[in-house]
Amino acid sequence: MPASRPWAAANLAAPSRMAVRQAFQAAHSSRIPVTLVTVLPRPSQSWFGSPEECERNATTDRIAAEAILKDLTVLHPQQPGSAVTNCIVRTGDAWEELIRVAGNRPDTLLVCGTRDLSALRRVLFGSTGLKLLRFAAGPVWLVKPRVDDNDSTDIVAATDLSPVGADVLQSAVALAKRLNARLHIVHAVSSDVPAVRDDCECKVHEQLADTDYRTLPFGVRVRVLSGEPEQCILQAAQDASADLVILGTSSTTGVSGLLPGITVEGLLPELTCSVLALKPEGFRSMLPSDFWTMERSAQ
Repeated sequence: MPASRPWAAANLAAPSRMAVRQAFQAAHSSRIPVTLVTVLPRPSQSWFGSPEECERNATTDRIAAEAILKDLTVLHPQQPGSAVTNCIVRTGDAWEELIRVAGNRPDTLLVCGTRDLSALRRVLFGSTGLKLLRFAAGPVWLVKPRVDDNDSTDIVAATDLSPVGADVLQSAVALAKRLNARLHIVHAVSSDVPAVRDDCECKVHEQLADTDYRTLPFGVRVRVLSGEPEQCILQAAQDASADLVILGTSSTTGVSGLLPGITVEGLLPELTCSVLALKPEGFRSMLPSDFWTMERSAQ
């Protein structure tokens, strides 16, 4: 919700506005249903003086939050025939409630705004973002506000040539098409031998051949860089002035790493753009089974 009162949709922070817009844009052409969620902090009885006053303020906040979510559905109308947009207001820890709403489903995309530009780097991808990446059953898109005035959109997609790398390219091409963006593909190799680099570039093009990248208005730029994957991705993102970096995760039991050799804690704080992390097939959340049981009970 906005930092100042009275709450209004027009006063939402830039990352939240962008997250909503990106979610509707991603869902628009495929007519995928969208659920708008906000999580309010637990009210403190000591702050309001009495349980009754605490409850009245909590009810007032919930009503105001519901009104903002409904206003956002008006600002972002979906195509005729699309599923109705749901609006949900929860109270508690943001990461827990967002994951509970998403459910234990690998086909549900979580799109979440980060903090303001004044909180760049480590705070921007703080505990909420990292926990969403680690525990959400499906892909997670952490949205940062733009750091430049360039109207164009640039997407950097990193592949390690694995099956999840192929999923990254499929998603990157689809998003680049929907967002009318320029697409940059990066692959990291540890060797400087030209033959090795050429072979890897051919394999990247083989993965691209399974997409409809030829329909992209700006084409695709493929780069094979020598060095550690983390540094190669950072270089590619910087060179392209990337607005979004798309990565695949390497673990099927939790995001301790992204691509091999890349840790969440090592890469994310260095990126100044949005991040979309895809999970491999068979990913299993590390959350206990009773976590999902609680969500089913809540519904």
